[in-house]
Amino acid sequence: MPISCQVLDIRKGEAESIIRELTCGRRRRHGQASLIVRFHIQLVSLILKDMGDESPSITSVDDRNSWLQAVGKYLSDSKCPFKDFPLDYLDKGVDGYDELDLSKKLKLLNFLCDEALSTESLRGWIEEQNLQYIEKGKEARGKLLEVKDKEKLLKRKMRNEVAEAIIAKNGVPLSVSEHDAIVSQVKHEIAQVHAEMLEMSRISKKRQRSDAVRTEPVIMDGHGRTFWKLKAYKGEPDVLLRDVITCDSVEPEEKWLVFDAEKKQEIDRYISSVVRRSKIVKIYPCTD
Repeated sequence: MPISCQVLDIRKGEAESIIRELTCGRRRRHGQASLIVRFHIQLVSLILKDMGDESPSITSVDDRNSWLQAVGKYLSDSKCPFKDFPLDYLDKGVDGYDELDLSKKLKLLNFLCDEALSTESLRGWIEEQNLQYIEKGKEARGKLLEVKDKEKLLKRKMRNEVAEAIIAKNGVPLSVSEHDAIVSQVKHEIAQVHAEMLEMSRISKKRQRSDAVRTEPVIMDGHGRTFWKLKAYKGEPDVLLRDVITCDSVEPEEKWLVFDAEKKQEIDRYISSVVRRSKIVKIYPCTD
């Protein structure tokens, strides 16, 4: 379950509804705040609480302008520069917010989410989830090692029993039937151990990585392009490309691209080729 759903008490399906409201517009209902308004209120309340400023005015969903006033004040007082954002639109209340285009609304929401991730509540929850993930991984690896040791002991047991049987016959080799009679039971036990190892491996692969655990990029190709594989809202991983273009301006231009299923195989081949080239560079470094 995503971080925001657990810490900010968002019910199943509401995250998708929030994005839908952003892209398609929200419906105003008398005396009832929309999901996007409630989510902004939750974010700002969390941020202000972390700062020691619990403002009761923004906890009421009936007050349509208080959350925007709180957001506007926080943006004005923030140490992080929030460039190219028309703060005066927030002074107009809900009508001003509705006049913002989608990119500005997403920029505002993304900024508040980033700020919320720096709060003590969220950082503590993330660290706790990360520790749990690490401990479960250690536990799974420990169990797998125990099973592998069990397999080694069974193979040793089988060899010892065969050797003891030969010694009992004064060194005369065992017949096929005698040999099979000795090792059949041990082989059955080894087969059970193999099945146990396969099941543990299957469970380990199926074990989902917590959304709170930091995701590392698949590869950086050295030309400003960084590839990520992130779980989409449908549960299937998507390939994302972060392309940073350095030009004459002071700040580099950044673009994000998402590839559909038809492009994924092509992107996977490109990533594999970059990995192969990087290994060659490491093995045969340039001597010029």
